Amino acid sequence: MKILTALLALACTLAAMPAGAQSATPDRLEGVLKNGTLRVGTTMDTPVFSMRNASGQLEGFDMDALETLGKALGVNIEYVKMTFGTMLPDLLADKFDIAMSGMGRTFDRARVATFSRPYMRYGKLMIIRSADKGKYKTLDDLDKPGIKIAHNIGGLNERFAKTRFKRATPTGFPSNSLAFADLIAGKVDAQVADSTSAVYLARKDARVVAMSPKNVFDPVYVAVLVRREDQTLLNFINIWLDQIEMEGDLAKIRTKWLGDYAPVAWPTEPRN
Repeated sequence: MKILTALLALACTLAAMPAGAQSATPDRLEGVLKNGTLRVGTTMDTPVFSMRNASGQLEGFDMDALETLGKALGVNIEYVKMTFGTMLPDLLADKFDIAMSGMGRTFDRARVATFSRPYMRYGKLMIIRSADKGKYKTLDDLDKPGIKIAHNIGGLNERFAKTRFKRATPTGFPSNSLAFADLIAGKVDAQVADSTSAVYLARKDARVVAMSPKNVFDPVYVAVLVRREDQTLLNFINIWLDQIEMEGDLAKIRTKWLGDYAPVAWPTEPRN
């Protein structure tokens, strides 16, 4: 009876408390607005989405989009260096508020965190040296003993390399930029890349081409990664994405970084 009385007293106490006081977890959106800063985890080496220019300044599709998010929230954007291999534990460890670096939505990631509505979709392509474009036209051409396939460690590129190639040797690198440098140097034979990144790099650097750019593998949607419990922040991000899509800002950013390469449809489909 004493235990029952104590439990009833506790229930009455909780019922009398304001809803916000019952939760030990502060609302992240309120915290962002109060602090005036949104911390964004990003790789800083993902072509098209998050990268450094020759002057060392951070730029890319996501940077341009996040500038509009900062304005919508009325806060500053603070970029935090991350890797795809440590992204999920770093998000849960509160090293940043959200993650945005051209990342694909996957079931594995969704088991740990949650995603916004998509703002892009892409697949996988292979980057090869221009001198080898007559030699390598299919994955079978590359999947041979002695061939090295570069990929960044910890993301979908690594998964693709290790599942698609049985005879070639997947070779991991801490970053996309290091993998690309070894491709240029002739130390590896091809590099796994997002289709958007492959097309972008091929247009920017005549030393490489995207192998069979119309044949995109393993399509995924691209979205913003958020903690499960941060629903108010997730709601704001979804509203923001809808708004910049409707007002045409997202289309302008896509055109700036990808030109006439259809970013939300595969090359064989009509452009939206």
